[in-house]
Amino acid sequence: MHVFWNAAENRLRVLWRVLLQAVLMIALAVIPILLVAEPLTALHKRGRFLAGLNAGSYDRVINMIAGPLLMLAVLASVLIAVRFLDHRSISELWVVFDQRWRSGFLIGIAIGAILMSIVFVAEYAAGWVTVAGTMATNAAGVSLLLAISFSFVKVVCVGIYEEAVCRGYLLRNLADALNLRVSIVVTSAVFAILHLTNDNSSFLSTVGLFINGILFAVAVLSTGRLSTAIGLHMAWNFFEGVVYGFPVSGDKEGATLVAIRQAGPVFLTGGNFGPEAGVIGIVASVIGIVMLWSLRSDKRLDAKHRLAT
Repeated sequence: MHVFWNAAENRLRVLWRVLLQAVLMIALAVIPILLVAEPLTALHKRGRFLAGLNAGSYDRVINMIAGPLLMLAVLASVLIAVRFLDHRSISELWVVFDQRWRSGFLIGIAIGAILMSIVFVAEYAAGWVTVAGTMATNAAGVSLLLAISFSFVKVVCVGIYEEAVCRGYLLRNLADALNLRVSIVVTSAVFAILHLTNDNSSFLSTVGLFINGILFAVAVLSTGRLSTAIGLHMAWNFFEGVVYGFPVSGDKEGATLVAIRQAGPVFLTGGNFGPEAGVIGIVASVIGIVMLWSLRSDKRLDAKHRLAT
């Protein structure tokens, strides 16, 4: 039983806690798909729900409905695992709703916007980005407002649930069993591997997302609040795709505030995958790590020290 059970802590060992949370997350995430998205889509095909919308518009509307429910399902899996598998407080996942939570979120938003602006300015200065217009739609038959609204909802949901799982639950649990530095490496590798099936992924995109994972982990540890990583993740994706018109991890947004034509060496720009797959984007992530690290009053990389102080 010692392989499964930690008698000293009176709970399952880390590996089994992490695996069970993943199983629970998948099981709960299926519920909004089966009970909401699929029935509504069946009604749509029969002309009984949003019959006037074309395929592109309907796909975005149904995802704006199911996406937040999916996010809540993922968060529920984390909360259940924290309470019944870990036997710990949610504050140990760097979740404390106080002034530092709010300020951490705003810091993350600001740094994400700055980093992606650095990428845009660098590529524009090099002549690899040409501004072709503004307020552009890239999806036929989809209005600008709907396309941007969908992208905004997606950015919010992805930023919350990916950070809750990767930099919240997974990082906290692995830190129980491993050196924190090793835990950051492992969770960042998992984060990068989860994006391997994205369109136009490559070795360099995997490296870039690995560095991105480290950036988000440092965001948490620099402020002691998960909200910093959430804000940073949201802003990085929003400014990357909606504001500056780059692909976001292989996915081109349906509408952008700035329409661009991109050229230049793919290994520098990231090409059709987006800046994460290019040297410029990777350098931006490293700059972000340095910026966040400089915010720390205590330079010790100690998970317990940075819990909820």
